[in-house]
Amino acid sequence: MIDNATIDSRVRDALPWIIENRRDIHRHPEKSGQETRTSALVEKHLRELGVEVRTGYYNTGLAGIIRGAHPGRTVGLRFDMDALEMQELTTHEFKSTVPGMMHACGHDGHTAMGLGVARVLSGMRDELHGTVKLVFQPAEEDAQSGGGAQYMIRDGVLKDPDVDLMLGMHLWPDLDLGTVGTKPGSMMAGSDPFIITIKGKGGHASMPHSAIDPILAGSHVVTALQSIVSRNIDPFEQAVVTVGVFQGGTRYNVIPETATIQGTVRTFNEEIRLKIRDRVIDVATKTAAALGAEAVVDYRLTYPPLINDAGVYEAVKKSIQSVLGDEHYAEVARPAPGGEDFAYFANAVPSTYVWLGYRKPGETPVQPHNPHYDFDEQALGVGVRVFVRCALDLAQGV
Repeated sequence: MIDNATIDSRVRDALPWIIENRRDIHRHPEKSGQETRTSALVEKHLRELGVEVRTGYYNTGLAGIIRGAHPGRTVGLRFDMDALEMQELTTHEFKSTVPGMMHACGHDGHTAMGLGVARVLSGMRDELHGTVKLVFQPAEEDAQSGGGAQYMIRDGVLKDPDVDLMLGMHLWPDLDLGTVGTKPGSMMAGSDPFIITIKGKGGHASMPHSAIDPILAGSHVVTALQSIVSRNIDPFEQAVVTVGVFQGGTRYNVIPETATIQGTVRTFNEEIRLKIRDRVIDVATKTAAALGAEAVVDYRLTYPPLINDAGVYEAVKKSIQSVLGDEHYAEVARPAPGGEDFAYFANAVPSTYVWLGYRKPGETPVQPHNPHYDFDEQALGVGVRVFVRCALDLAQGV
């Protein structure tokens, strides 16, 4: 049994290298599905550490396999690699060198933690039970295409050796530095975008009786959509329907042919997810029809709700408390409304997802997806300690 003091010592030695890699990745952010440099960097370091590498999962995805000397289960650990299309406004010396691209969600830290885990665990093969598969994933941010996780699964990342359990982690601004939190059941929301095209009949603004106004019909659709949660969903359940885009018209005195509505739905269980989808389609088409227009709904089921497995959750909680102490474990009170495509892994094998805190006392951290986003790099060492302890315990079945 590898003790926590050994893990702490090895992570402490590796931390400067982990931070160096985080900053390297941060300087060179890459768009979802185009993480070629990041993937190559990860592969280079894994091979230098003597880790078996598999490539070709959804183009830039790869996996590192660390096989222990003793029998046990295969544990998958997920690390996402992609950045966001936004201009960085921090003043760090390691800020993005790519115009219009930035690591504003901590994926540079996640990837660096994956390398740190590889460095620590590769030196523990003789004492390791089972196998640890390090999954470096592209396109977590690309909800429009469904996210990279499902395509890595399609391409066989959970096979050969077959993954028995998985763990994912995300840097989290609402937890204190040194604290890691999770909960049983729903952890993050399903995230489903929709586009509604309202088709009317164009005409002169002074003669609306000879036209069919898609802007008027669309306005009624937007209002009616807000009744779905309040009048169709149990008030003890949680769901969000938000319209973020309403576009129509090109001139003040012209009734246009079409108008477009775009929005997102967030849900925390599959039954409600499907119910809201059906209601969005029904409400939009019938409301538009009542006003003489036609609504065409493109509703996409993308990231499903992320549900933590009860058994894996209990084991992970125990491991976190073991390596960090009870005072640094946080039982999360409620799920987050953000989407996370680790949910595909959680649907495929028993899994748990945890949040890694980096908030300092008295500080209000900048939230992710902000051009000023950053995190305390000391959190990376905490995350690696937790990943390593959990991987060792889960593989051995502790």
